[in-house]
Formats: sequence, C-alpha cells, structure tokens
Amino acid sequence: MFKIKTYTIVILGIFISTLIGSSKAFSQSKKNSIQNPIEYFNKRTEALSLVKNKKWQEAIPVLESLTLQYSNDADLFYVLGLSYYETGQFKNAIIELKKTLESGGTILTDIPTGSAPSNDIMIKIAKAYAEDGDKENALLWLQKGFASRYDEKPFLKGDPAFKSFNENQEFQQIFGYRSQLGLRRGESWVSDIDYLEERILELHYTPFHSMSKTDFDKKILGLKSEIDSLSDEQIVVELMKIFGGLGNGHNLIIPTSPNKGALRKLPVQFYQFNDGLFIVGAEKGFEKWIGYEVESIGNTTAEDALQKTNAVNARDNDMQTLWLGPYYLGLPYVLQGLGIIGNTNQVTIALKDSNDKSQKVIMNPVSWNFSGFPKMPKLRDREQPLFLSKIEDPYWFKLIPENKSIYVQFNAVTQKETQSLEAFTIELRSQASKNDIQHLILDLRHNHGGNGSILPPMLKTIINFELMNPGGNVFVLMGRETFSAAQNLLTDITKYTNAILVGEPSGSKPNHIGEAGWFKLPYSGLMGLISTQFHQTSKAEDNRKWIAPHIPVNLSSTDYFNGNDTALHIVMEVIQTTENRK
Repeated sequence: MFKIKTYTIVILGIFISTLIGSSKAFSQSKKNSIQNPIEYFNKRTEALSLVKNKKWQEAIPVLESLTLQYSNDADLFYVLGLSYYETGQFKNAIIELKKTLESGGTILTDIPTGSAPSNDIMIKIAKAYAEDGDKENALLWLQKGFASRYDEKPFLKGDPAFKSFNENQEFQQIFGYRSQLGLRRGESWVSDIDYLEERILELHYTPFHSMSKTDFDKKILGLKSEIDSLSDEQIVVELMKIFGGLGNGHNLIIPTSPNKGALRKLPVQFYQFNDGLFIVGAEKGFEKWIGYEVESIGNTTAEDALQKTNAVNARDNDMQTLWLGPYYLGLPYVLQGLGIIGNTNQVTIALKDSNDKSQKVIMNPVSWNFSGFPKMPKLRDREQPLFLSKIEDPYWFKLIPENKSIYVQFNAVTQKETQSLEAFTIELRSQASKNDIQHLILDLRHNHGGNGSILPPMLKTIINFELMNPGGNVFVLMGRETFSAAQNLLTDITKYTNAILVGEPSGSKPNHIGEAGWFKLPYSGLMGLISTQFHQTSKAEDNRKWIAPHIPVNLSSTDYFNGNDTALHIVMEVIQTTENRK
C-alpha cells in the first residue's frame, strides 16, 4: 500500500511537472510566434546590412524589435551586442553577448569588429566589462576566453580596452609576466618554459596524441635542468624539439621572434625534388650556387639530414618532411641540435654541379626575418612557367581557349583588397560561360591555407562548373604545400565533385588538427603557434594521412630549372584526348 501511494505521488509529480514544462514551452513558443514572417525576414536582412556597413546606431532599434519578436536566433543577439558595444552601451552589450553564448554562439562572418567563435565573444565581453570599469569581471571573462582556447592572447596585453589596468599585477600574471628584478638568466628561462607549458595545455586541442604526458613532462624537466649549460639559441632549438614531438603541422616556433636566442639562417634556400636536394634560392652574393645539388651537410648525407629534421618538424604527414624539412636544414642551430654539424658559424656543405663535379663550400649564417614558410621561388634569368609566374597573387586565372580551359591559381585563402574571393569566383563563372570553357584547372600547389571561412564561394563555383559542363572535367593540381584551409577545400572538392587530382599527395590530412593559437614568452619574447581546433572535413572514420592524386606527378630538378610544368602538361594531354573523342 505504501509503495502504491509513493508511485502515485511520483507519477502525479511527473504529470504536474510535464504540464508546467509544457505550459512553459507553450509560453516560449507563443513568444516566438512571428505574425508576419516576410516582414520579419526583410527587417532581419535590413539589420544585417546596417551592421555590415557599420551603421550601429541605426541597426539597434531594428535589432531590438526583432529580438523581442523572436528569441531563438543567436545571430541577432550577437550583432545587437556588437552594436551596443560600438556605441558605448557596454552593459547592454554584455547582456546580449551573453545571450549569444547561452544560445550556443554564432557562425556569422564578414561582421565588422566582430569574430564569431565563442571564445572571441568571451573576450568581447571581457572588453565590455573593462570599458565599463569592472576589472574583476573583465579578468574573469578573459580567463574564460583563454580556457576556451582563444587564439590571440599575446596581442591583448596592450589592447586599449584594458588601458585602465594594463599594468595591474593580476592582469600581467595571466599573460605570464612577473618582475624580472633579481632573477638570474636561468630562472627567467625557466619562467618562460613554465608559461609555455601552461599555454600548450591551455591551447592545444589534444596535446598528448603523439607524445605521452609522461614523455612531455620529462622533456620539460630535462630542458629546465640543462638551461645553464645551453646558449639562448640552443634553448630555442630544444623547445622546437618539444614542439616536434607534439605532432600535427599547425604547431611551430617562429625562430626569429625572440629578443634572446633568435636563430640565423644559411644564405641559401633548399628544395627537395624527386632527384635530390637542391639550392633554389640565395641571398645576394650566393646566387652562383643556385642549381647545385646538396650531397651532404657536415658529415651527414642530404637524405639522412632531411629525415633528422622530423625531430623539430611537427607535421601532419611525411609530405611535410619534403616541404618543411629543407627549411629547417637552413638553420645552423637546428643542424647543431640534430647532431648534423658542430660549428654553427661555419657550415660545410658538399655541392655537386650539373656535370657531377663536387666541391665543399663553407657558408656563414645571416640574420633574417621570418615571414612564413618559403614557397618554391621564381626562376632566375628565365621566363617563368605559368605556375611560378604569379605566386605572390592570392588568386588569379588565365583562359586557355585552344583547349577550352581556364587555369585558376589559388595561392592563399585570403581576401584581396582589390577583389574579394567571392567577386573573383563570380568573374570566373562569367568568363567560363562567355568563352565556352569546358575544363577547369585549379592549382593549389602553393596554397598553405588561411581563412577557411571564406572558402564557400570557391567550392560552390567548382561544383557549379562541373554541373554546367558535364562533357568537361575539373582538375586539381596539388602537392606537399596544399595545407590547412587549402586541404579543407581539396577534401570538400573530392566529396562533392569528380575532380581529377594531379601531382603529389597533399600536405595535410582530410581530418586534421588545425587552426593556430599564438603564444609569446614574457622573458625571451619567443613566439609561435599551437594547434587549437579539430577539422573533421571528411567522414568520421577517414584516417587517411593525405589525399593521394589520381595522376601522380613529381617535380624533378631538371624540369624546375628548365621551366617545365610536367603536371600541367599532363593535364593538357588528358584534355586534348577528351576533346578528340567528342
């Protein structure tokens, strides 16, 4: 009897709770019932247009009306919060931006002064609190943003929003800064290493997928114990080795960034062709060595030296050994740290000319500024082949009417000031239609990625081209430098089209850990990037190390120095065969 009564009470309680919940849900549904959906949509479009044109004050009443009518659209809370922020209404901005987070955030792009990821919104809330004079909540929301892997932490330290307490000790500490008074050099470096460890754990999507936590801790402790016996440059290289152990290609250290320990480089640029390691670029006074094959560095063969660079080369796959290994071979302190040379001031390199005549050359390192990983350089004293002619231009095209083709080189996922990527793709579609183009050739061989959020117009254009030209083909030229956002585009192209892939395997994985969060070490000034996000562009079970080409084509040194683009020539042969069959 007692049990029956108990169950009756429980069931009655559930029934009442259900009624209350239903009533609440009904109330919310009623609140979000739009009487005139078309008018609502038109007002929403108007509001977003006002925001994109920075007409913040005009946008506010429209957005306030919309959010009162309908409370399920986080996009509107987001742009209303930004509008309040830009007009100095910081308390209101905080309320609306918090509503955005409560609704799961937004993915809106192209919004001035805004950034869609939730951690960016948290930082915006911190700034609003700071502008409103609430230091305690500003610091709290800064820490929330950092705990959510905010990308640009080092650049916030001098942000105008925090000017009232920029030198506050608590504020300084969250950036790793503490007084250097009385600290010895070794203690300062240990402080830097501690902060770097904290930043890796704070930022990295999964720091111990390639190296165990135990091994990571051993490396950190080992480096700390050796600080006094190492030069600043050697410490930087040891940190590069730790980064190499983290795996995935978005982890890197910028070797010229530190105030203490900046690395110099050799005055030449190496490139690994299918027939060996060659010098492809050089500083003034060293141009005569361009075209020479590298047989050995120190007492280590070029082949073995290249494999040794994997110790500092955090990479997604072995194509990055071919791409970035030659870059690391140009850094004498890295060569020393890998046991390839002993003297960093004089590096002996055995070179061989085109007549197989060998000689040893001593090179002295030079200072330089890191501006990104090197691309294959243009040829000296020779007309440039198409694929090298405009590598500095993010995107451009050339009509090849004799083959009913259009060649599109996409070198960086970014926006040009003179023409947005979307406008460029509109022009592509127009030119293809006007000129009876049947074949599209997309060259991604120089593309290291960029802002992946702007890729949809390019992907849509490629899909549209294939649909509108069933008798033609889409070709993608790809290789070791097809990386990051360019890899994402390549993966999507293979998912949604029947594109023919030509060249080398790609420089990343279809599903990979990407993005990049910045760190800056307080004492040395050393800067770098740490992987922060997982990109599942392909199926969940897709564990491929790269996307392989359908037509494998490697570049030889002979072809490069003679200005021959074998991959493009093969594409033209396939096109000609296709056209002849019609």
